[in-house]
Order: sequence, then structure tokens, then C-alpha cells
Amino acid sequence: MATDALIAASALAAVLGVGTLRFAWSRAKRSSVLNTLGWGLLAASVAGGWAGAGAWGSTVSALWAMGAAFVLLAVAALTAPAARSPASNRRAGMLPEGNEPRRTGRRLITFLLVAVLPLVPSVGAALALVQLGKALGWSTANALVTALMAAPLVWALITYAVLMRADRQGQLKILALASLPLLPALAAGIAA
Repeated sequence: MATDALIAASALAAVLGVGTLRFAWSRAKRSSVLNTLGWGLLAASVAGGWAGAGAWGSTVSALWAMGAAFVLLAVAALTAPAARSPASNRRAGMLPEGNEPRRTGRRLITFLLVAVLPLVPSVGAALALVQLGKALGWSTANALVTALMAAPLVWALITYAVLMRADRQGQLKILALASLPLLPALAAGIAA
């Protein structure tokens, strides 16, 4: 019974937190008090959900927060006034028009540097995490699950870092630095 009340209070705090943040962000002037209150309510909802039913309770609180955000954003989208000016017609790196060169090779290299090559260091980081977990005394299953969860996050971070560099040399440096965790894993595999 107390668990249900705690989860219900967490859900209410989640909805109030989202509502407070929406109100704070819709004002003409920023209010740090309202922002802090909104984020504090969201943090309290996660903590209360966790205290009530662990991961399940915090998930329920998060679902209430996402539902409230969906409703508020849907209402804002439906009630927003029409745009006063037409959308911009600027092009930012889109495919060329007419007789402009397509630069297909350059685009393919960018795709490889941003999407494909970061997979290698992310797998290296995952392998390093498995070894670190085993060194810390984790079970093999826990080490592998942690590595499997970390690999896409590491890939996203490396991809973001590569995308933020405009020059190829900087992109290659980031990929080289990100590949450093792969070296001990390769050395351990070669020595085995």
C-alpha cells in the first residue's frame, strides 16, 4: 500500500515537474527558480519511484513525465499561430543542383569517418570494459552487459566528436585517440 502511494506521488511529481518546466520555458524572461523547481520535481519523481519499486518505479515515473511532455507539446503545436514568414530556403550541404559537382567521394569518406570507423573504437572500449569488469571482480555476464550497453554510447560520443571537426586531420586524430582502449584488448588477444 505504501509502495503504491509512493509511486503515485512520484508520478504526480513527474507531471508537475514537466508542467513547471514548460511554464518556465514559455516565459519571456528566464526564471532559475522555476527551472530548479521543475528539475527538482523530476529528480524527486525518479528518486521516489526508485524508493517505491526500484527500477520499475522509476520507469513508471519516467513514463508519466514523458506522457505529460507529449500532451503539453501536442497542445502547443495545435495552438501555435501560423508562421509570419515562409520557411528559409537556405541549403546547408544538401545535394548539388544542376551542373554543380556531386563530390560523391568526399561524401562517402565523410560517411565512413562518421558512421563506420567509430565502430572500431567503440568495440575497443567495450572490450576494455569487459577486461576492467573482470579485474574488478564482476561476473562475466555483468561485464558483458555493461560493455554491450556502453558500446553504442561510446559510438555516439565518438561520432559526435568527429562531426564537430570540419577538417579531416582533426577527425582522424579523434578517431586515433578514441582507438587507444582497443590496443590493450588487441594485445591481450594476441598474447592469448
